[in-house]
Amino acid sequence: MKHSIVARALHRTALRIALVSALGGLVSYCVNDASIKQAVQRQLVTSTEQKLQRESLEFREIKSLQNNFLDEFRSAYADPRERAALAHDFDLVFYRHDDGSYTQRPGLFEGQALPDGRRFPLMSATYAPQTPPDDDIKARFMLSYLLSNKYGSSTKGRLFNFYGVVPEKGFPIYQASDIAKIFTYSGPDALKLETYEFYERGFASAKSDTIFTRMYWDASNKAWMTTVATPDTADASGRHKVLACVDVLLDQLMQRTAAPLLAGSHSTIFQVDDKGTLIFHADHAEEIKLSEGQASIESLGLKDDFPLLKASHSARPGEVQLIDTPGEIVALGVIPGTQWALAVRYPKALMRPATLLNLGIVVGLGLVMLVVEILIIRSILQQQVARPLLKLTRAMRRLGLAQQPVDDGMLPTQAQDEIGDVAREFAAMAARVHDACEQLEDKVRARTAELEASQQALRKLGEHNAKALEEERKRISRELHDEMGQQLAALRMEVSVLRVREGAEQSADAGPHDVLLDRVDRLVASVRALVSQLRPPALDGGLIAAIEWQAAQFTRDTGVACRLELAAAAHGLPPDAATMVFRIVQESLTNVRRHALPTHVAVILKPDADGWALTIVDDGIGFDASCKHPGHGLLSMEERARLLGSDLQIQSAPGMGTRVRLRLDARRINALYAGPL
Repeated sequence: MKHSIVARALHRTALRIALVSALGGLVSYCVNDASIKQAVQRQLVTSTEQKLQRESLEFREIKSLQNNFLDEFRSAYADPRERAALAHDFDLVFYRHDDGSYTQRPGLFEGQALPDGRRFPLMSATYAPQTPPDDDIKARFMLSYLLSNKYGSSTKGRLFNFYGVVPEKGFPIYQASDIAKIFTYSGPDALKLETYEFYERGFASAKSDTIFTRMYWDASNKAWMTTVATPDTADASGRHKVLACVDVLLDQLMQRTAAPLLAGSHSTIFQVDDKGTLIFHADHAEEIKLSEGQASIESLGLKDDFPLLKASHSARPGEVQLIDTPGEIVALGVIPGTQWALAVRYPKALMRPATLLNLGIVVGLGLVMLVVEILIIRSILQQQVARPLLKLTRAMRRLGLAQQPVDDGMLPTQAQDEIGDVAREFAAMAARVHDACEQLEDKVRARTAELEASQQALRKLGEHNAKALEEERKRISRELHDEMGQQLAALRMEVSVLRVREGAEQSADAGPHDVLLDRVDRLVASVRALVSQLRPPALDGGLIAAIEWQAAQFTRDTGVACRLELAAAAHGLPPDAATMVFRIVQESLTNVRRHALPTHVAVILKPDADGWALTIVDDGIGFDASCKHPGHGLLSMEERARLLGSDLQIQSAPGMGTRVRLRLDARRINALYAGPL
């Protein structure tokens, strides 16, 4: 049985490509499985490192505040005159109950003023009756009261509470609940401070290390909590004078831990101790609650977590270890400033679909190559008779599309027939067309070079003007802040000194010095507002901080909530590019405030394929986006987008709100501003 040339060629081609596809699929499966695993490990390490640093911020702030509290306590306590004044203030602020205990005087918690005008709203205190206070105890307790008020009020809204405890079983606290009305020293509910873990551990040792208590359930707040306590430096006898404490709500930490860092991953937090006491474990939340926070990796028999517990004891805070188990890849690290370990688990089963997908792509490409090669070979074999015409057609296409010269070797000019005549005539015509096209292209290139030079000059001028404007704003704002700020501060100090000197001669009503101080304060506020308008100080903290500040200003001015969705990776923008992006956000929110009359506004900055996408959306009255004469605000936004090498899109219609979208290309911005992303 005879086989045609086409049939034999197609048969051999099919066998060759099938073999190549099978080998390629096997190699691809192995390579893709390893590369996907490496990619997941890199993502786990990066995400976990960022998570550890984010979660440590609150505890670092708490430890820093507690150290400042203790430094101020030590400095004030070292002054004998200061101790005498504090002991005197103790009798003004506190009063003794019949059982020998002390609390703050009625009305102080609600904001009632002392005879000297001082107020201590939200400050309450209790002192146990076992040890009658002498002058030293009074001074320490009063000093703890004043510092607890200072640090508690300054961190209101960020920390749940702040309090300092003296070893004689007394503590003042800044929080929303009055402990003088909650605690008692008699009956079945009598307060026994010595049974509290933070008190027992804080005063039991001469060390001054910060301690974290075990997690406990607070029924009044219906939340899991822990107490962070730092004692002062012990004296020669090993006794402490005060213990700085903060109660930390763990609900938000648990919610953040429950959210997967990578799609499909899940996280747990446990204490770095002998048992691995669980802080959060989604699969064992009920056991943790029933055990009142005592459940641990050891008590629950979580054998798969035993390697994690062992590795946590040698882990350095902030660094991530990868632990490869049969079913999971686990990224483990200790949260800096705490005694807690974070474990991010990624099931290996989630990698298999991606590997199989890549394998399917390789096999599919092999089949496509098989079909394409068969068609090409069949076409070539069938076109052998028409080869001279095919050459001529290709030459025509080359001349018509690419406008390149046509060599005689590309044409069937040797043919002594009609096709040869057409080919020779075409070759002559192609030479003439090529010469004319070259002359025209020379003129076009010269003109294009002139236009590009002009556009480049205009672009550089625009960039120079924009940068110069920002630098001038920065310079003026700094001069206003430094020079006028110093002058106003000095003026206020001088007025305050005059008021103190003449205070005895003033009546109870506000005197001229108070009026002058009020005017100076308003002038300071005006200067600060002017500095913020010229160049917000938040820009020094990065693009995200600046956008958050601008959103807060917008909400304060309009009363309209501004929702933010900001990707942390945007911190990597070069300073000049970040300023340009901030000015676009600022101008957009200014337009919304002036014209849109919205009820909801959102600013979204998130990564996309090549960089980031910035979107500002409002549900206001909108406008005709097709208008051919946009205002100066929109023109300035478009110009800044052009300087960023980005596209600015504005979508709006009357009654339909407005959407402003800026797409930031990472490579282009890196090339324009020569800064890392």
